[in-house]
Amino acid sequence: MVIVIKTIAFKSRQIETETTLLPVFGNESVAHLSEAVTFPTISYTVGSPIDTVAFEGFHNFLLKAYPLVHSKLKKETFSGFSLLYTWEGKNTKLKPVILTAHMDVVPPGETESWTKPPFSGENDGTFIWGRGTLDDKNALISIMEAVERLLTENYQPERTIYLAFGHNEELTGSLEGASTIAAALKERGADAEFVIDEGYAVTQGMVPMINKPVALIGTSEKGYLSVRMTVEMEGGHSAYPEKETSITVLNKALNNIINHQMKARISEPVNDFIRYIGPEMPFYAKAIFANKWLFKGIILKIYQGGVNSNALVRTTTVPTVINAGIMDNVIPAKAEAVVNFRILPGETSSDVMEHLKGVISDDRVRLLELDGHKEPSPVSPVDVPGFETIHKTIRQVYPEALVAPTMMLAASDSRKYIGVSKNIYNFAPIVVTSGDMARIHGLNERNKIEDFRQGIVFYYLLIKNSEKQ
Repeated sequence: MVIVIKTIAFKSRQIETETTLLPVFGNESVAHLSEAVTFPTISYTVGSPIDTVAFEGFHNFLLKAYPLVHSKLKKETFSGFSLLYTWEGKNTKLKPVILTAHMDVVPPGETESWTKPPFSGENDGTFIWGRGTLDDKNALISIMEAVERLLTENYQPERTIYLAFGHNEELTGSLEGASTIAAALKERGADAEFVIDEGYAVTQGMVPMINKPVALIGTSEKGYLSVRMTVEMEGGHSAYPEKETSITVLNKALNNIINHQMKARISEPVNDFIRYIGPEMPFYAKAIFANKWLFKGIILKIYQGGVNSNALVRTTTVPTVINAGIMDNVIPAKAEAVVNFRILPGETSSDVMEHLKGVISDDRVRLLELDGHKEPSPVSPVDVPGFETIHKTIRQVYPEALVAPTMMLAASDSRKYIGVSKNIYNFAPIVVTSGDMARIHGLNERNKIEDFRQGIVFYYLLIKNSEKQ
């Protein structure tokens, strides 16, 4: 009886919206994305030279393509190439909104393996091809198109709108770009109503038991920690080995941490995902998710059954680098491995280190935290006006899609704005399948033209909807 009652009471959380007359964006907008892709604004590694010609060319393109943005908004440049545009609102008492994107892209890899050249921006009538069409020039150009259109309509927002475009998001650990923009905004006392950055999208066929598209909004990012494990022992000739060597001790430690990973649990972002998507599932699945008090073990087993879903319920553990040995007839005196952890919200790097020490239980294995680790970002709330505005806008532009908050498995520039807002959300208005996801940072990145146009509409309405909070 309790199960049935709770299942019936597990009501949909989807916002119902009225039919909205959506603006139309034509071929000129599409041509702008095509041209934006032709600038190879590539980030290679931290410390590597920047292609100043590409970035300056991209800046000049923005200046030419969006004259009203550049004449009516205040423009600032940070760290040489990152851009911040300030669109002053009419009501200074209202908190600002920050729309972010990044202009850099990852290297294309083997260019001859691409169907279309990676920096051609080719328009074949259905898709725009090239690096950045999904990650993340599509969002940057969509924002600029939406603002330029609103300016042609003599629109002025009620609250101040910041457009923040970093130039090196693809470089993990960089303290420039978006970091300097965020630091400047914090120094000026900015307290944003919400920040929206890339990260998730409108997914098709990617949520089990759901036939409709699902628009995922990231509310937290996992933490990042890499640990070097080092074993040093007496080496020697391979003809008369000791019972244990540096390699066998290290191998045992690696087996222990892989076979005894940190426990799976339902974190706050995943619990919010269940609250939003559970009511939309078939009755038997809905009953399970509506009664977590009884079926928590089953839910965790379901999640642990998939690669992506497993990463949603635990701090993941994976060795990524192993080094040992110099010759086939020499027992190495030293063996090392680097193990990467993506930390679940609610856990910390200290928790990971304590877990490792207990599981390995061997003083011969030295552990060292490598530089660049990050704690999980705070979980942004879903019961605030900012989230509701994003939710409503998605439903207006993609009325067939369900909306659900969840946890980000990857990293973005958004965490750099933690000191500027408590409401940080990861969503880019692109439509993706699992095949499209493989194109991001992979071969043959492309964006469907009609989907790109919808993305512009999303930002256009988001700005207007933000004044009604």
